[in-house]
Amino acid sequence: MDRYSILVADSSETSRKLVINLLKQKGYKVYKATDGAGALRIARSIFPDLALIDINLWGIKAYEIGKIIEEDGLSTVVYMIRKPDDNFFKQLKNMNLYAYINKPVNSSQFHQTIEFSLMNLDKIKSLEKKVENLENTLKARKLINRAKGLIMENLDISENQAYKLLRSKSMDKCISMEKMAEKIINKYLPND
Repeated sequence: MDRYSILVADSSETSRKLVINLLKQKGYKVYKATDGAGALRIARSIFPDLALIDINLWGIKAYEIGKIIEEDGLSTVVYMIRKPDDNFFKQLKNMNLYAYINKPVNSSQFHQTIEFSLMNLDKIKSLEKKVENLENTLKARKLINRAKGLIMENLDISENQAYKLLRSKSMDKCISMEKMAEKIINKYLPND
C-alpha cells in the first residue's frame, strides 16, 4: 500500500487520538490539527490525500474549511459527524465528498470508509489524468489541423502534402509537431 497522508482535524483530544491511532495501525502518515486555521495551514503545506474534518471543529466552520481545501485542490475532505441531519447533507451538495464518518467511531467501519475513500480518490485521479491527456491531445490536433490549413491555403498544396511538410519541418528542427504548428500559425497569423 502506498503511504497515504491523512490530515485529522478534530478539536476533541480524545476523538483525535482515537482516529490517529486507528490510522497509524494501518500505516498511514498522519498529521493533526486542533482547529480550522491549523487544518488549513497543514493542508496548504502538505497536500494530504485525505482531510478528515470533525464537523464541530473550533475556529473556522468545518464546511468553510472543506470548501477551501477542495476548491484550492489541497485534498479531499471526509467529514466526521455525530448525527447527520438535513443541513449536513444540504452543505455537501457542492462538494466532492466520497463518504462521511459517523461518530463515535467504529473501527471496522472507519477503516472501510477510509479505504473506500482512498480507492475512489485513486480512481478519480486516474480519470482526471486521462481527461487531461485527452484534452492535450485534442489541443495538439487542433493546432496541427489549423497549421495544415494555413499551409494548404498559403502554399496551395494538398492536405497530405501540408501534413508531410509540417512533419518534415518539425523533424528538421527537432521539435514536436504541436510546437511546429504553433510556429506556423504565428508566422501566418502573427496577431492571432
